[in-house]
Amino acid sequence: MNKSTALIVLTCDSYSDLWPMFINFSEKYWPDCPYDKYFITNNKSIPESTFSAIKIGKDESWSDGLLKTIDKLKSKYDYLLITLEDSPIIEYVDQNKLNLITNSFFAAKGNFLSLFTQNNIGTPTRRYNEFFGIIDKGSLYRPTCVYSLWKISVLEDLLVREENAWDFERYGSVRSDKYDGFFMVYNNFFKMSNTVIKGKWLRSEYKKISNLGFQPDIKNRELMSRTEELKFKTYVLIFVILNKFIPIPWKIRRKVIFTLKGYKYKKLD
Repeated sequence: MNKSTALIVLTCDSYSDLWPMFINFSEKYWPDCPYDKYFITNNKSIPESTFSAIKIGKDESWSDGLLKTIDKLKSKYDYLLITLEDSPIIEYVDQNKLNLITNSFFAAKGNFLSLFTQNNIGTPTRRYNEFFGIIDKGSLYRPTCVYSLWKISVLEDLLVREENAWDFERYGSVRSDKYDGFFMVYNNFFKMSNTVIKGKWLRSEYKKISNLGFQPDIKNRELMSRTEELKFKTYVLIFVILNKFIPIPWKIRRKVIFTLKGYKYKKLD
């Protein structure tokens, strides 16, 4: 890589039970990761590993914690590859292919690249090259922080200290319209497991992780009930079906979804 990039895992101390799992799979399936690697914690230390910890102390919000992280890293790095502790990779990473993708992104003077498609929201609105397409201004949920590569100065500019992660995806998408250079791969580059939803383990993902040879710690974290998991999966399935078979033109999708879910544009002022 010809740009300085750090891999950061956004987390907090209350999710420390997931750290050994993430580290285990990262070191197993991505042994040749070329980036400096960090866990962003509050006050706890991480298990001994190829990762380092950046302790930011108490954070007032998700965005506040990320801004504190950026303040510590922006003098050293141009880009951040960001993910979350509950999304471990579960298949080997092709670093040579990733280099081709990221070098193409740098050559395009990109500001944001999602390496994970948002299957329940959409795909790139226009083709750019063989690796990724453009996420046009006005697109729904334009920025994310799940396996996404960010130009650090752009991410810092888009963050609002009081927002949580969901607010950032909603309202940060509107703020991001001031920037070009937002891209998304056509197909997921990383194969990951979405292990925990609203603080609880998905039973199916717990089984998957166990079958891959790692026994998660569930002493202090509940498994979803079968009914809860069925409701969650049904909701996702309905959203995906509606998105696929009753497609809303991308140019009006943000307005329609914001209206349906009660999001207020006035919060963007």
